[in-house]
Amino acid sequence: MSFKIRLISLVAVLAIVLSLCGCAVKIAPPEAMSSEDEARCMGFSAVDYDGEIQKGSYEYLTVNIKSDYESEVQWSSSDPEIATVDSNGRVDGKKEGKVIITAKVKSASVDYEMLITKAPKATTSYSTALTSNLDYVSRNKASGDENNLYAIIVNEYDCTVTVFTYNSNGDYNKAVRAMVCSTAKSPLVVEDEGERIEQAISEKAQWVELKDGNFYCYASYLGDQLMFCSTPYSAEDAGSLKVEDYNKLGAKNSSKNIWLSAADAKWIYDNCKEGTLVHVVNSSNSKKFSPLGTPAGMKLTENSASLNYDPTDNTKGNPYIKLKPQLFGAEAASVRIGSALDLYGGLSAVDTCGNDITSKIRVDGDIDVNKAGTYVVSCYATDDMGRTLRIDRQITVTD
Repeated sequence: MSFKIRLISLVAVLAIVLSLCGCAVKIAPPEAMSSEDEARCMGFSAVDYDGEIQKGSYEYLTVNIKSDYESEVQWSSSDPEIATVDSNGRVDGKKEGKVIITAKVKSASVDYEMLITKAPKATTSYSTALTSNLDYVSRNKASGDENNLYAIIVNEYDCTVTVFTYNSNGDYNKAVRAMVCSTAKSPLVVEDEGERIEQAISEKAQWVELKDGNFYCYASYLGDQLMFCSTPYSAEDAGSLKVEDYNKLGAKNSSKNIWLSAADAKWIYDNCKEGTLVHVVNSSNSKKFSPLGTPAGMKLTENSASLNYDPTDNTKGNPYIKLKPQLFGAEAASVRIGSALDLYGGLSAVDTCGNDITSKIRVDGDIDVNKAGTYVVSCYATDDMGRTLRIDRQITVTD
């Protein structure tokens, strides 16, 4: 192509460009997407929820949303004094009232109306007993029949007292309560499943003094030579517990009686009326004679707040009544986004009597270490009496 022709073509193209520039052509910007359209695109919507929690408790709220947008959900509370919400949708009730919890993504949002109600008065647990089939107990109590509500098996083999109630056929085969005990070093029965001692609860006494010079509380006699009772005290005083004997629960001792913790001895004293049948066996067949298992019991240590009281005793003045387990290492923490995090790392706990229960710590909650925000997890330490300490731990994930 000659230079002249190329020049003419270039001039023509330039003329077209100049003509376009001279025109007042305006391209309209795209219309903003409505929040409803955004929500549809993201699959964003509310989910069913209870709508009511008690003061001091918590609940996790969630939303329906496509996985691509999960990390963009932001949570907020209309009144943090009534309820707070963390970056994972955990709502903690702080005081009674109504509050709106909002989940927002881009311009779309959903609201959850929450009612924070009064929490029931907390009760202190005492016994280490294991329980089951309590619905049968309620039914039998309401039936008004003449059957004795309970029958008891004492298994010397594993130091367990198991209480049974009856089924619809009148057979006492529904285990409802298992309690750790101590029996004599010399067994009352030989290791033969076919041999047993059959007795019935007769008289009862809140305190008795025996020939050994010791005092025992909540005694339920089985004939003349045997009884359910607490471990020994040096006086008729709840603050005179003999610690060494108390710590023998779950093992053999030199007494001919069936020692229990104060709470368990009192349970039999209060609930098993005269005539309640008691079988004493010595059998390794735990499935038959100790079906609920053997509770661990609470041991007193040199770290215990007081070494002169049974920790299960609810007698006024017992210092254990106001005590709970202790949990350490649950302070607030901060981690960088994307970091590994062990929620159990650094945690330790002791029970009400100072025994190590670190292995029983439970942490409830979840943290998205890939999403910056503030999260709350609950750390629990529960001892063998069922007493629980809860510490809410704040974890901040930062950029």
